[in-house]
Amino acid sequence: MTIIDDEDITENFKTPGIFKEKLQTLNQQLPAILADFKKYYVFFNKNPEYPEYQTSFENIKSNMIKLGSDLFMLSNDVQSSTNELNKKLFALNVLIKEEKERNHELKVSLGIVEHKNNAATELISDYKNIYSEEYLRNWALFISILIIGTSISKINKNPIS
Repeated sequence: MTIIDDEDITENFKTPGIFKEKLQTLNQQLPAILADFKKYYVFFNKNPEYPEYQTSFENIKSNMIKLGSDLFMLSNDVQSSTNELNKKLFALNVLIKEEKERNHELKVSLGIVEHKNNAATELISDYKNIYSEEYLRNWALFISILIIGTSISKINKNPIS
């Protein structure tokens, strides 16, 4: 069994505060950049012959593109961090299920049912296993009926003479 400790779970993860701080910084920059963009867009389109308006407009435009790319990178970082966290949580879930199954087997082998709550939990676990087995059996039976029905119908359509 692999042991996963707290340090392993939180290792290499950025805290949500870092993401919030970056987002707030971008959010604070946006209104000023948008205001400048509107102003220089109008100036540039009214007077395209002035090179200073064109330069200012290109600078503001590049600032907006940089802001958009920074926002995309932040979104990408959040998504990758979430994916890594999900992978570790799925691994933990698998380990927990394995340990529950091992615990159940050990309790059954020892005949231990200590409290009413444990007995109910064991019964629920047993009924879940029975349900899963019967569910799969019913689907297998349904599929076999379809296969046999199709085979019989093909035989009746094409009689061998």
